[in-house]
Amino acid sequence: MLGTAAAQAIGNLVTPAVQAGDGIIGCLGRKYGYVRNLSENIVILEREERYLLSKEADVTTLLDRKEQIMERTRECTTWLDEVQEMKGKIQELRNRYQNTSRCFCGLCPFPSLLKLGKTTVTKTAEVIDLKSRVEKITIMVERAPTSPIPIRKHPEKIGNVPSLDEHVEMLIKLLKDDKLKRIGVWGLPGVGKTTVMEKLNNKVHEIQLFDDIFWVTLTKGGSVRKIQLAILEQLKVEVKGIHDSDQMADIISEILVNKKYLLLLDEVFSEINLKEVGIHDDHEHGAVIFAYRDRDFCCLMDDHIKIERLSNDDAKNLFRKIVGNIIDRPTYKKIADRLLKECGGMPQVIKLIAYSLRNEDDPAVWRHLLSDMQSPGMEPVQELQEVYKAFKLIYDKLPADKKPCLLYWAFFPPDYEVYQEYLIECWKAEQFIVEARKLGDARDKGHAIIREFEKKSLLERGRRAGHFKMPLFLRRMALKIMYQEEKDSKFLVGDGEEIEEQPLEEEWEGVQRVSLISQKLYNLPCRPACTKISTLLLQKNPSLTKIPESFFEYMCDLRVLDLYDTRIKSLTSSISSLINLRVLYLNNCSELVELPPALEKLKSLEILDLRCTGILTLPEQLAQLTGLKCLRVSFKQNFGCPNHINGQQEEMIPSNVIASLSSLQELSIDVNFKNQIWNQIVDRVAEEVASLEALTSLCFYFPRLSCFETFIENCISWKRNSMGWEGNGFRSFRILVGNHKADNFLGFDFFGYTAERHLRFSVVEEVIPFALLKILNKALSFELIGHHHAKNLSVFGTDYLKEVEACTIEECNEIESIIDGGIATGVSFEFLQKLYLINLPKLVSICKGSIDPTSLTKLTTLTLKSCPKLKCLFPGDMVQLLCQLQDLQVEDCSAIKEIIEDGIIVQSEALPRLKNMELCNLPRLFSVCEDASFEWPSLEIMKIKTCPELRDLPFSVENAPKLKVIECTINWWSKLNDSVKDRLKDLHSFT
Repeated sequence: MLGTAAAQAIGNLVTPAVQAGDGIIGCLGRKYGYVRNLSENIVILEREERYLLSKEADVTTLLDRKEQIMERTRECTTWLDEVQEMKGKIQELRNRYQNTSRCFCGLCPFPSLLKLGKTTVTKTAEVIDLKSRVEKITIMVERAPTSPIPIRKHPEKIGNVPSLDEHVEMLIKLLKDDKLKRIGVWGLPGVGKTTVMEKLNNKVHEIQLFDDIFWVTLTKGGSVRKIQLAILEQLKVEVKGIHDSDQMADIISEILVNKKYLLLLDEVFSEINLKEVGIHDDHEHGAVIFAYRDRDFCCLMDDHIKIERLSNDDAKNLFRKIVGNIIDRPTYKKIADRLLKECGGMPQVIKLIAYSLRNEDDPAVWRHLLSDMQSPGMEPVQELQEVYKAFKLIYDKLPADKKPCLLYWAFFPPDYEVYQEYLIECWKAEQFIVEARKLGDARDKGHAIIREFEKKSLLERGRRAGHFKMPLFLRRMALKIMYQEEKDSKFLVGDGEEIEEQPLEEEWEGVQRVSLISQKLYNLPCRPACTKISTLLLQKNPSLTKIPESFFEYMCDLRVLDLYDTRIKSLTSSISSLINLRVLYLNNCSELVELPPALEKLKSLEILDLRCTGILTLPEQLAQLTGLKCLRVSFKQNFGCPNHINGQQEEMIPSNVIASLSSLQELSIDVNFKNQIWNQIVDRVAEEVASLEALTSLCFYFPRLSCFETFIENCISWKRNSMGWEGNGFRSFRILVGNHKADNFLGFDFFGYTAERHLRFSVVEEVIPFALLKILNKALSFELIGHHHAKNLSVFGTDYLKEVEACTIEECNEIESIIDGGIATGVSFEFLQKLYLINLPKLVSICKGSIDPTSLTKLTTLTLKSCPKLKCLFPGDMVQLLCQLQDLQVEDCSAIKEIIEDGIIVQSEALPRLKNMELCNLPRLFSVCEDASFEWPSLEIMKIKTCPELRDLPFSVENAPKLKVIECTINWWSKLNDSVKDRLKDLHSFT
């Protein structure tokens, strides 16, 4: 039954719609009211829905804030589930109404309208009732107290893996010997080290072998501090006032010195100095167990055990857990047993095989898989033989077009990080990606393939963004498959280490692919007989200075040639033999000063990279490469005088060379802003670029605004952007307009991927050109340099800055604020993450007036330098907007007095993520924040330099629990208020 509020709601909704009498006439009147007031009642329903969703958001926020100390009730969970169900019902009702609205011309039957009208009224009452019911339920309750010694839980009971239990019993035996303080547990990844540690944790607790048991999972980001915090937390020691690692170590050592304790360290990747933790050898009853992969750590241990493969029973249990009880059926039992035998007790292999058979109920597929696993390899791989077979099965299930993409990784040295865009270009050149005619489509396809490989754990992300590598043992598997499958092919592959002898000419004979990356190669054969070669990777061999004259003579099938970072001085005329060459990398060949005339013979060439070479001018023969799709070139030298080749003056880019490259899709011309020759030819070059119909990616420098405006007005590809961002328009760009103290900002690895959209505008013009707004509308990052008229960025229009994620404003003499609430409409900088404000002599505030409260809410980095009129960084309510701010730097702002304005009421949620604050050379700054109740929950590092008037800091161990260090000078610290020095005495670090 509906509550009083719901019943009243029905009355309120129906009453305006019912004006007739009782009986039949009254009934008809009510029915007519349902239909006549349908639109009005739908509006009321949607309004009540919004109130309900606001209640749901409030409940969710409360749950998120207090989940560490409280837990939600079952009735709260039920209420949230009912809200989700109600949202679905309302959406269905809304869809019915929208469909019915199209029939209001008389085609919709009255009964349908009547039913919809009555449902709307009833559903509104239910929404009101559901909304009011949340006030009557208990949302959260206190969590139950935790056990004084936390027990590490894992999904399996201790008897589920008996073979691992043997290791547990062995460890317990070792732990009973007080002489053994350091014990190691080691083995291959996935062999069961963590499971053994979990079982040991549970077992020693059951038998009460230790007073305290500590568990810490380190991973690669582990640290001494992490271990200390875990120990102190379990010991119930208050850590808010302790920030010095040595102090923590002393406390831990003092507490544990006479205790019987066990410290379990899982996923150890590097040596841990236990003394820095507070664990000492003179702790007579303490022990530490390390779990690691590398046996080299064993020398640091008093004893160690190796985790061996699973027993047959344990292997079968793991297999059953993944594929289910199907393995007990008579048809599958024998096949499963034989499959497990082939897996050899390796958990990783068992999982690979089991997941490939999951949900597979055709015994023929199982038999076929077993047959494949039993087939002998070309050569045994000892312990990795089973891994190879499993890897081979994963490989065999890949689509045919993805198999060569995976094997291609084997041509790069171990742990070699490959930039994904480079790899995709090689794939396309080798025709692994054949369906994508455009480079952009090929890149999209390549990204999808790489993501698939990553999800299958066939690849790992590198240290640099966009780079990937193949794990070493998988690379070995890929090499084995490659040699096994292509028995008629020959490969010459190095391992990225210095070779003792240069490869002989006979070794090159008949090879299909050659990879001698980073081999300290200095010599090449004169005329290798390798007519089948398709890839030749010679990059990163700085000792290679010469290519023999006839070297390329037999390489007519070569598709990929990489000479990056070699010291070759010229290309031989035999390069004309490379009639099928698709990509040619000559970037960073600093000794290369010219290209041979024979270059015009490379009619199949699609990608040419000439960045950072000694080339001063492009040859006219380049115009003959009409199939070229990507050209990357840079001119770093010869700023002021014409180029001379063989005593004759040559143009940097001869006329009609760019215009002739009608297939060009990606163009990067990297020019130093001081290059006077570029200023003389840029109008003509820009005109040629504008004529390119296939262009989708551009990296270009426009010294003058007029040149830029003409380009935008005439560029064929850019005009297509007006019809939508997708399709044949620009995918990416890095464009510099003007040269006001411009740096050489184009020197980067530009591959034309869609995420790269950068605009730097350095022009003094008073009127904002429409051409700028057209390109700004698509930019992800924007730099405004040296503009002498704009007073704020709001004059550009909120919509034009909508997609900007990074913004730099520098040397703009009239800028007074960044956002002007009197001009801005709607949300300003909705997606802005990084904001840099540098040398702005008239800047008085970041935000002027009232602005939309959702503006700047994604800002993570804020830097201000040399803003002499700024007096208060965060006035009024601005600080409330910065809920994502992590890094704040304020430097050389001579007038600034306050960071957070005094007298304003700051909510506790302000600056919840701020980690780093740097205040440098602020002579008048006297306050960071006067509000003593303000909290700094995430602040870790505070740097203060040359702030002589700052005598007080608002931090304490209570309101800034994560504060690690205050970097400052001795002189400044000595002048602080005594109360501040006492409060923060253990945090200072003198610079």
